[in-house]
Amino acid sequence: MAGTHEFTAAENLRFAALAARLRAAGALLAALAALVVALAGEALFSLWVAGPAGARFGILGAAGLVLAMVVAVLARWILLAGRSFRAVVDTEGADVGHAMDAVRSLRRSLRVLEAAAVASLALTVIAVVAHLR
Repeated sequence: MAGTHEFTAAENLRFAALAARLRAAGALLAALAALVVALAGEALFSLWVAGPAGARFGILGAAGLVLAMVVAVLARWILLAGRSFRAVVDTEGADVGHAMDAVRSLRRSLRVLEAAAVASLALTVIAVVAHLR
């Protein structure tokens, strides 16, 4: 087939190892997101029980839900990248296309990380400034 490229067996081994690592990382991130949702739910329940005196629990619960969403989105893109890298190994005739799909998914996951880092930095600066006043 003209215009196609197949990676060598050695290259496929590298892609398979990377796919396995991405699958593991994505699964761990998904588990972390679920745990954070549970903890956020517990914090929000504590707010409900404590009433206004437990306002800090509400803040922690809301922050936990935002964190869980970010981690879940990150897990999704990492899992998709792993699936695409695995497709490089498992299929023939579309290696470059699968590799490019994986790169797009990794780019998206890096965008999520970048946005989360910028937001965290901004919130930290705001908290420090508020604390110093």
